Amino acid sequence: MHRRIRAGRAGAVQLSGPWTREEASASGQVFEFRLWALLTEQSRGQLHVFLPLADRGIDALVHRRVDDVYIPVQAKGRSTLMDDEVHLVVWADSLRAADALVVSGLLTEGGLGPTMLVVPEGDFKRLAELSSWDGRPVYSMGFGVNPRSDSRWLPYLVPTNRVGERFGITPELPELAEPSRDWHNDLGFLGESEVVRLLAEVGELNLFRAFPDLETCELVVRHLATGRVLGTQIKTIGIDKVHPSGTVSVLASSFRPSSTTYFVALAWHKDERRFEDQCLLIPSTKLDEIAQLRGSHLSVDWHPGSQLAGPLAQYRVMAPALSREVTLRVGPQL
Repeated sequence: MHRRIRAGRAGAVQLSGPWTREEASASGQVFEFRLWALLTEQSRGQLHVFLPLADRGIDALVHRRVDDVYIPVQAKGRSTLMDDEVHLVVWADSLRAADALVVSGLLTEGGLGPTMLVVPEGDFKRLAELSSWDGRPVYSMGFGVNPRSDSRWLPYLVPTNRVGERFGITPELPELAEPSRDWHNDLGFLGESEVVRLLAEVGELNLFRAFPDLETCELVVRHLATGRVLGTQIKTIGIDKVHPSGTVSVLASSFRPSSTTYFVALAWHKDERRFEDQCLLIPSTKLDEIAQLRGSHLSVDWHPGSQLAGPLAQYRVMAPALSREVTLRVGPQL
């Protein structure tokens, strides 16, 4: 069946007819983005969504900013009902993150259905039916959008307009002040892309980018095996032969130190069009020990390539070793 597009009132575009099998991927993306928008709206930004740069099983990391917890999410939307229920069939080998939340609901025209499933992956595997399909193990289950009182899934069902509560956000929690952010310039984007490239070389690391960018963390790294997370803010300075040093600055009013947040500083040789081999990896909890407050910014003076002893000596890292240093912080502990 082909879907039809028609104009509604005030020129709004409406879709009629069900999503087809060929459109399953697109409908899944629509469900995910409606879910991310819903969490951001209900929490007023206290839940901050990071999306993966490569598909490795987790659809998003949701950062609960009030207590610095990262929540892995697998989103499973459906666009049709079977016997008045949302039915899920999930490959068993895709459920590999015990700490993840499985979130499911009905995709409707222009919105989401009235009820959402929010269940830890471990409970999902315990309660769902295990069978096989073409020799591969699968979990299957169903829940009603108007759930029955005897449903085994009832403890994990929530009205869609209160789904943020299942992520630990309630109206009583204090609101976070929105930080004033400097607009990213071309040099900043170049630095972010280089850090993504360096970290992407390690297959055990899953990278997530903030959408939208609301906080100190810009790029989050999650280790596939341990589930441990490290957030980064990336700073890039420009240097040349005339100006061989620069200043790494952080806006003091938006600075939120955290044991899981690090600053990565890179230096771009403008005249040679290359990055300096040396970079910095600074725990955000140590920034106030090495930075000076200059006006509205915390500032750290840096001479890239220098081997002189000083407050930055312990945070110097050769750029090719950045992925190893990050892996040591999130990987299995020896």
